[in-house]
Amino acid sequence: MEDNSQIIKEIDEKINLSIKYENILNSIDEGVYVVDTEGFLLFYNPALEKLEGFNHWSVLGKHVTEIYPLDWETSLLLKVIITGKPILDYYQEYFVNDRPISIICNTVPVYANGVVIGAASIVRDFSRFKEMVEKNLDLQEKLINRNNRSGNKSHDKDIYFSFRQIIGENTSLKECIKWGEAAAKTESPVFIYGETGTGKELFAQSIHLESPRSKGPFLGLNVAAIPETLLEGILFGTSKGAFTGAINRVGMLEQANSGTLFLDEINSMPIALQAKLLRVLEEKKIRRLGDNEVIPVDVRIISSCNVDPTEAIEKGQLRSDLFYRLAVVYLTIPPLRERMDDLEMLADAFIQQYNHLFKMHIKGLSDEVLAAFRSYHWPGNIRQLKHCIECAMNVVSKDTNLIDIENLPKYLRFSPGNIQNSVFTEIEDSEKNRIKIALKKNNGNIARAAVELGVSRQNLQYRIKKYNLK
Repeated sequence: MEDNSQIIKEIDEKINLSIKYENILNSIDEGVYVVDTEGFLLFYNPALEKLEGFNHWSVLGKHVTEIYPLDWETSLLLKVIITGKPILDYYQEYFVNDRPISIICNTVPVYANGVVIGAASIVRDFSRFKEMVEKNLDLQEKLINRNNRSGNKSHDKDIYFSFRQIIGENTSLKECIKWGEAAAKTESPVFIYGETGTGKELFAQSIHLESPRSKGPFLGLNVAAIPETLLEGILFGTSKGAFTGAINRVGMLEQANSGTLFLDEINSMPIALQAKLLRVLEEKKIRRLGDNEVIPVDVRIISSCNVDPTEAIEKGQLRSDLFYRLAVVYLTIPPLRERMDDLEMLADAFIQQYNHLFKMHIKGLSDEVLAAFRSYHWPGNIRQLKHCIECAMNVVSKDTNLIDIENLPKYLRFSPGNIQNSVFTEIEDSEKNRIKIALKKNNGNIARAAVELGVSRQNLQYRIKKYNLK
């Protein structure tokens, strides 16, 4: 009786475990088939029901060749049973009730005690992905054609930044510009390292504009902004046969022929695709997806990384051999916090830019804002400074000609780790005392006090009201 109890207990445990596994497989988004060694269907989950339209009760127990127009040669499940070897990332298209189904599947043998007892296939719906590829590539092609029709050619110099437009006198920045100008005279690949918002594309455009390729196209691609599944098609193009419905499309490597391709945040590129890019650099040839034809390309690659490339290599985000091939010329753009000597110059340039756009006449930053800006660490760098100025220009009072503390974005004023409240309190106390002294010195005459303080009468009246001074 004890032996029977133990056997019953083990059977119950196996049944419960089987139920748990089945519940898991029934809850996942991927479709799952399981067949025995003869090819009869043992398991068919709800995700497959949704994809194919079958009810699992109508297919369970049937042979796969009864359900699908397949045989022992064309069925992956049956082939895996025979060979005992997995088939991974395999694309298939078939029809169910005259409806086309596109899938990517991983099919593996199922073993027990070293013997194949069946096969399982995990299926991902590929049709939506295929539509997304087509829509993205089609949109890209339409945008390029529209720009060409409107006269905004990719080689139009008016749309590019130049080194002359890079604002700043900081020593590190000037050194970076010097190297960039030297690199512009050659054909060598350039690698730019800089934090987000430091102006990497501005440098890339400047190099292109002053290079022998300036009459050719300049194309930029933020690698991190493109889903991995779309990236290869966008870079290399597609050919009929890459997947059902695919058409011949030119990729960016071909579109940039005789010009420059800027690959921003290249550390976000899948490692396998990095290997293909390395081959392009070495062979100067490409193959479109789904095509065996080799196409020569003449393109200069400028790439960038927003993290230290050494760190990216250590983390497996960037191939070392690709980095050394791309970084023939290596530029490091300093972050804004390391070039605070340029801050006022940059802020003035942005103020003039928005004066023109908004038809305003702001002269600059108040002393308080300038002091606050100098105490801030600017994680978003120059781009963040520009957006901060734009925000202030939207809300600045019409009665003043300076950007003041209350015009700054609240996140910048009060977020932990940013400009601290204590800084503003200290600044406001200082300003309040200077106004009191000026008013007392001029016997309460606001006009004369304003002249002494270097602000307009309206500006001083606003501050008197703000600080509740009499």
